[in-house]
Amino acid sequence: MNERPRIGLSGLVLAQVLSDDENGIVYDTPFPIPGAVVATINPNSSVETDYADDGAFFAQNNRGNTELSLEMIDITPENEAKMLGQRRVNGVTIETDLDQSPYFAFGARVLMAGSDETGDAVYTYLWYAKGKFSVPESGGETKRDSITFGHKNLTAQFVKTQFVPDGQKSGTIGSRIRTDDPDVPASLIENWFNAPVISVAQNTGAFTVTAAGGSNNTVILTGSKEGGANVSFGRASAKLGETIIVTDASGEFVEGTIAFGGTATAPTITFTPAEDANAPAAVTVTAGLKDNFGIGATPMTDADL
Repeated sequence: MNERPRIGLSGLVLAQVLSDDENGIVYDTPFPIPGAVVATINPNSSVETDYADDGAFFAQNNRGNTELSLEMIDITPENEAKMLGQRRVNGVTIETDLDQSPYFAFGARVLMAGSDETGDAVYTYLWYAKGKFSVPESGGETKRDSITFGHKNLTAQFVKTQFVPDGQKSGTIGSRIRTDDPDVPASLIENWFNAPVISVAQNTGAFTVTAAGGSNNTVILTGSKEGGANVSFGRASAKLGETIIVTDASGEFVEGTIAFGGTATAPTITFTPAEDANAPAAVTVTAGLKDNFGIGATPMTDADL
């Protein structure tokens, strides 16, 4: 793996943070923001020095807030309103002083000079886990004999996640890989932008869900990934009637409740029908059901409960 200068930027994506606590962090599905010109990430990092015995005696690393400065050709009104937490109705975006932008993860790929041993382009892939965008300046300039292109400039401030992955002493600020690094599994490169990567142990592949009927007409869901790894479900993504849909023999929605259980190594979601509801006959799971790293489930319908 050789030293390479950076020569390009593309593939910018955002993923909204749905929840973040000690049990895990859950992201919505990443969406692209085309038109990247420049992305500058300032970690505000420094080394502070203390003095004794007439000289430098002790040095300590210090990490401040991580700031993203983003220059774009433009951002669609829909994406900008989403990024800034602004209300948008019938094509009209409304700004108020009470708007609060949601937290987003930011991902991008940086093109490196040269190619790898197989002749493929080399990229640095990156994610920053949790940040908020501020409202950008706006305006325009009159057209003259030659055109001056105006770009949109945004800034975001990133913080560490509240969720602390196994093996870490603090939450994640960001992650990155290089595609020509022999230590990086091919599957990780292939799935990097499926969801923000915040842990070295993170399996970024999609997972499958298995449904089984339990006692008293309950339905028990378990998840697994390739290789047999069990899945911890992202609780904020488990929405009855949206990401988990239970129906009776006639195809009608079955009212009820869901609860999380099982063990740390074999988590479950249990659906319990309402007291006067029909017996469940089928369950549908959408890609909106995610694990605690924000990876979406492989959609499925099981009509054999």
